Amino acid sequence: MVKLTKKSKVAIAAIISLAIVMAIIIPIANAQTTANNVVSNIKTLKAQGNIYQTIDSNTIKYYSATLTLTIQPTSASGYVKKFNVLSGTLTANGVSYTFTSGNGGVLPIKHAVLLQAQGTGPDGQAVTLKLAGQYNWLRANTLTIGAKLITDNGNYTLIMRAPI
Repeated sequence: MVKLTKKSKVAIAAIISLAIVMAIIIPIANAQTTANNVVSNIKTLKAQGNIYQTIDSNTIKYYSATLTLTIQPTSASGYVKKFNVLSGTLTANGVSYTFTSGNGGVLPIKHAVLLQAQGTGPDGQAVTLKLAGQYNWLRANTLTIGAKLITDNGNYTLIMRAPI
């Protein structure tokens, strides 16, 4: 049997107290750092390409288009890195569509990006953007995007590229 002196009891109590304080302080510090990193990780995606509209079975019109989306990561754990769409615009043939909300994710294993954003068109009608992209680090760090813009006036197809 081990007998502890008064000094050793005080030392053990001090070590246990220090361990408890560190166990409380370190997670709080990590949570604050993570919160600061999420706020500072706001990214902007700028893509250019073409938008296509099928008017009847034989007529297809296309225009050059630019897409700008501001996104903010929300979760970086697991197989999907999630983000929110904060704002954005799609401009094609002088017509602008504004996006005010949405969400999406990056699947690093598949090198894929998926998102859905909601907003309004030039006449105030509701629009939805459904986007899927594939990125390749070996080919000039580009994101190839295929998207569908759903409006009250019809659906549009987008094919775009964006640097990453």
